[in-house]
Amino acid sequence: MNVYWFQDSKTGHLKQVQALLDQLKKETELSITTINYSNQKSLPEMLSNKNELDGPTILIGAGHGVYSKILQGKKYLRKLNDQDIFSIAVLRPSYKINSFDLIIAPEHDFRRRNLPKNVISFQGSLAPTSQTPIDENKAIIAIGGPSKHYKFDQEILTEQLHYILSIHPKHKFKIFNSRRTPDALNLKLKNELDNYSNVKFIHLNSPESNTFQATLNESALKFVTPDSSNLVFEALSTQGYTYLIQIERSKYRRIFGAKKIRELMSELVKSKRVGVVSILNKKGGINISKIENPSLHFEPLAEVEKVSFSIMKFINNHE
Repeated sequence: MNVYWFQDSKTGHLKQVQALLDQLKKETELSITTINYSNQKSLPEMLSNKNELDGPTILIGAGHGVYSKILQGKKYLRKLNDQDIFSIAVLRPSYKINSFDLIIAPEHDFRRRNLPKNVISFQGSLAPTSQTPIDENKAIIAIGGPSKHYKFDQEILTEQLHYILSIHPKHKFKIFNSRRTPDALNLKLKNELDNYSNVKFIHLNSPESNTFQATLNESALKFVTPDSSNLVFEALSTQGYTYLIQIERSKYRRIFGAKKIRELMSELVKSKRVGVVSILNKKGGINISKIENPSLHFEPLAEVEKVSFSIMKFINNHE
C-alpha cells in the first residue's frame, strides 16, 4: 500500500500517525512518502515521488494545517489514474467532514453528536501497545506543562513529587520533562531532586531523553501529569499501573481548561483505570497528600490495533 503522510510540526500529531502506520506495517507492506504541510511546492511537485507498490494509495495526516492538502492531493491523484485512493484524517477536522473517506478520531470529539458513517473512533489517543515485561523496581514520572486544558501550579506539583518519592523509597525513578515544562520548574526540580539517591532527572535536550519510551514500557509505576492526553494514553497502552498527578489548586478547576479533556480524565479516574495522587486542603492551611490506586484488572489499551484493523477492513471492502 502506498502512503503519503502529510505532516505538521506538532509532536502529538506526529506520534499518533506514526503509531498507526507502524501498526499498519504489521498487516501489509507500506511505501511511505512524507510531506511537510509548510512546503511551498505545488501539489504535483510534492506528489511527484511516486510510490512503487501495487495496490491502493492513502493520503493521511493529523492537524488542521494538513487536512485541506490531503483533500487536494486526492483530487490531483485521481486525475492521474483510476487507482484506489483514500483520504484519511487522523483527529477530527473542523470542516468538510464528509469529504474524507475515513476520519480516525477520539470518542470525546463526537461525544454529543451522532457518529458519522466515515468515522472510526478510539479511546483517548493512539499509542503503540506494549507487552514489554515490567521491572517491579522501576518507576517513571512524566511532566508536561501549562496548556489550554490545565493551569500548571509548580508548587503543587513539587509537593506531589516529594510525596511520591517518599512513599516509594525502594523504586528507581526516572523523571522526564517535556518541551512545555517551564525553565524555572526544570531548574527547581533538578536542584531539589539531587537529594534523592534513587532519582534521575532527564532533561528533554539530553541524549538520554530518547530512552523515554523504553523506560515507560518497563516501569511498573507510571506517574503522569494530565495536561497531555497523549501522554496519559501512552502510559495506559503499556503494562503496569498509571497514576495522574494533581497539578492545580482546586479553585482553578471550574474556570480553566477544555471540558471534554477534563471529562475524559474524570472517566479514567472513576473507572479506576488510573490512580490519582492529590492534595487535600485542610483547615489551617495544611496540605495533606494522598494516593488512590488504580484497579489491578486492566490490560494495556490496544486502540491503535483496533483502528488499524478497521482501516484495512474498509480498504479491502472498497478496492
